[in-house]
Amino acid sequence: MNSPILNRTRAGKLLTLAGVLAHTLLAATAEDPFKAGVRPTPKLTPAAQEKTFTLPPGFEMRLFAAEPQIAKPMNLAFDSRGRMWATVTREYPFPAPLDQPGRDEIKILEDTDNDGRADKITTFADGLNIPIGIYPYQNGCIAWSIPHLWHLKDNNGDGKCDERIKLYGPLDHTRDTHGNNSSFTRGFDGWLYITHGFRNQSRLAGDDGHEIILNSGNTYRIRLDGTRVENFTHGQVNPFGMCVDPWGNFYTADCHSSPVYQLIRNGQYPGFGRPHDGLGFAPLVIQHSHGSTAISGITWVDNPAWPEEFQDNVFIGNVMTSRVNRDRIDFTGASPVGTELEDFVRTTDPWFYP
Repeated sequence: MNSPILNRTRAGKLLTLAGVLAHTLLAATAEDPFKAGVRPTPKLTPAAQEKTFTLPPGFEMRLFAAEPQIAKPMNLAFDSRGRMWATVTREYPFPAPLDQPGRDEIKILEDTDNDGRADKITTFADGLNIPIGIYPYQNGCIAWSIPHLWHLKDNNGDGKCDERIKLYGPLDHTRDTHGNNSSFTRGFDGWLYITHGFRNQSRLAGDDGHEIILNSGNTYRIRLDGTRVENFTHGQVNPFGMCVDPWGNFYTADCHSSPVYQLIRNGQYPGFGRPHDGLGFAPLVIQHSHGSTAISGITWVDNPAWPEEFQDNVFIGNVMTSRVNRDRIDFTGASPVGTELEDFVRTTDPWFYP
C-alpha cells in the first residue's frame, strides 16, 4: 500500500505540473488570444465590435441585430419575402434531456423601414433543442431540433408556429452535438441537402420505407414531404456549411480534414479512420487549411453586383482565427481547384465567431 506521504508528494508534483501547464497556456493565449478556446479578452459592445473589422475597399460591416433580441445564432436563411430566419440557442453544446423542453428558438428578423437594422423580431418557435439547421418553406420552415427533422408550420399567418410535424428521425445526437444535422440547402432538383455531423450513428427512413445509415460525417438528401431520404456522399469528419455553384455542384466546409470539398454523388471522403471504397477518395478542392480546424459555413459568390475579382470566390467562416477566409475556384476540365486569397473579413476582436 502506498504511504500517505508518498501520495501527497506525487499529488504535489502533479499540481506543480498542472500549474506549469496552466501558466504556459495562459502565456500562449496572452500572446495570441486567437489561439484560446475560450477567449481571454473582455467582451465588446456591438457598437464597439463593429469598429474592429477590416474588409476590402468598398465593403463595410453593419450591425443587423444583437442581444438581447437574439441569443447565440447558429444558422441563418432568407425566405421569399426577404426575411431572415435565425436559429438561436442557449443549450448548445449540451442538449436538454429528451423528456424536458429545450430553451432554444427560431426567430424571424425583418427590416421594415429599410435602415439596415432588424426592427421587427418574432419568435416563430420555442422549446427547441440545439436547432442548427433551417430552411424556410411553405409558411414555416424545415428545421432540425434534437432528435428529429421537423416541418414547423404557421397555419394562421401570425408568424408563429402552430403545428409541428415530425418528418424524419429520430437521429443520433448522443455522441456529439457540434455538427448534428445542419447546412440545409435546396438543390436545383428540388431535394433538400443536409450535412450529418461528427461521430453520430444514425439510421433513418422515409415514408416509403427506404432506409439509410449515416456514420459520422456524411451528406444526405430528403424529400420535403417526408416520403424519401437518400445518401448523397460518404465521409468527411464534421461538415458544417453547404452551398451550390451556378452549375448545380454542391460544396461543403468540413472541420478537421479539408476546408472545402466539392460533393460528387456517392463519392467517398476522408474521415477519422474511414477507408475509401477501393476507388480512392474524391479529389480535394484546396490543399491549405487556413490555419484552423474550426471551419463552419461556406458561400459561393455569383452576383453581378459584386466586383469582378470576387466572382467564383468562396467565403468560409473560420471560428478559431475569427476571419472569413476567401478562395478563388477555377476549373481544370471538370475539376475545381481552389487558390487561397486575402481574407474577406478580419477583426481585432477574438470574440467574433463567423
